[in-house]
Amino acid sequence: MNPIRWCHCSDAHLGYKQYNLLDRLKDFASAFNKCISLIMDQDPDFVIFTGDLFEHYNPNPPELRQAVEILRKLKESPKDGHEIPIYVVPGNHDVSYSASKRYGGDILEFLQDLELIHYLHDTYEIVKKDNKPIAIIAGLHYYGKKTPGKLKEFYEANKEIFERTDIPKILMLHAFVEGTVPKYDISAYALNMYPFDYIAVGHYHIRWPMNFNDKKNKVVSTGGTEHRTSAEWDHDRGFISVKAEKLKDNWEITPEFIKFEVREKKVIHHDFNLTNANEVIKYTSDLIQKNDREGIILKLYLKGTLKKGDFSFLNLQNLKNQAKNALYIDITNHITATTTTSTTPKNDREAFIEVFKNNFNVKKENLDNYVALIETIIKIANDRDFNELNAKILDDFITKAADAIQIQETIEPPIKLSKTDSKSRKKLDKIKKLDSFK
Repeated sequence: MNPIRWCHCSDAHLGYKQYNLLDRLKDFASAFNKCISLIMDQDPDFVIFTGDLFEHYNPNPPELRQAVEILRKLKESPKDGHEIPIYVVPGNHDVSYSASKRYGGDILEFLQDLELIHYLHDTYEIVKKDNKPIAIIAGLHYYGKKTPGKLKEFYEANKEIFERTDIPKILMLHAFVEGTVPKYDISAYALNMYPFDYIAVGHYHIRWPMNFNDKKNKVVSTGGTEHRTSAEWDHDRGFISVKAEKLKDNWEITPEFIKFEVREKKVIHHDFNLTNANEVIKYTSDLIQKNDREGIILKLYLKGTLKKGDFSFLNLQNLKNQAKNALYIDITNHITATTTTSTTPKNDREAFIEVFKNNFNVKKENLDNYVALIETIIKIANDRDFNELNAKILDDFITKAADAIQIQETIEPPIKLSKTDSKSRKKLDKIKKLDSFK
């Protein structure tokens, strides 16, 4: 029996207008078009697509037209003129349960009505070539966290078909698998327990696993056809070409990742530590000019600390205008004002504490009491009826109080203020509290 060949792609997100740029809208269509063209060069028996063909469940006419034009290419392969069928499962972006009920169907059903795709959602098809069955393809609807239970129901309902061994069996689903993200929908272990020969998953926009050497693992993510977030920029875009050969008791599956180029993107992280505004502005300006290549998308993450005076003069967004060739530049500024402790007191109260500690050797447990006395004096001094006689009295008091503090701190604890004093007490009551220092 000749080897059976198929190609696996996913997450085209047609209609995603990233950064609100028309160029990015075109990029996603261009990437999917390139993917399908390269798939046709592989001349597979069929293609599987694991969800999120569109960015929105109700695509606008331009992205719908893009999908129709690209998918129509598979109807006639340039090599021998035969149709290459494509089997599609829905992704979370493709469908809305409420909308499909309201309008009597979803956009993928419309593409199936045009005979551009085979739409699988909790259904399966037996693929034929020259009127002979060559594969079983099972497709699960998007269920998120409910995936394990729904898959079990789907499998049990079609167990006899899914346990055939004469042709390879493929499972398609759109879900996060354990090992890709922390909050996954289903474990790879649970998936590998099912008797499918190849388990194609979408939703995760990065190829997984990074190599296909583990023969015990049948779960494969091809990643997206374009970079949707900057977290994906370091990962190649492409699709997976698969060859299945019959051995004695099972099918030997050989996947190969085929990459293609998309728009250049670059992320730069830099930590300035403690610096000044001029250094940040100059370094950022140099980074932009150095990486200002034709059509690039550049993302800068800047960290560090500046002195408070410098921080108010830091304006990095205007530097983006220096780029002449880049499509888009994003500067994420995580630079903050320094929080280094200053030796200069921040307020009057701290100043009083420093004086009592350094000049009068007041013990730490008594500081609050003496500061409270000084604050009372200031309130008296700020009285609008205050006169020169009051000033002389306070001057005499401060001298005597200073002597008393020095004596009491070495001999006995100072007189403590009562915690039950009301804030509304008269000035006369406050002055009486000072008599013990005369």
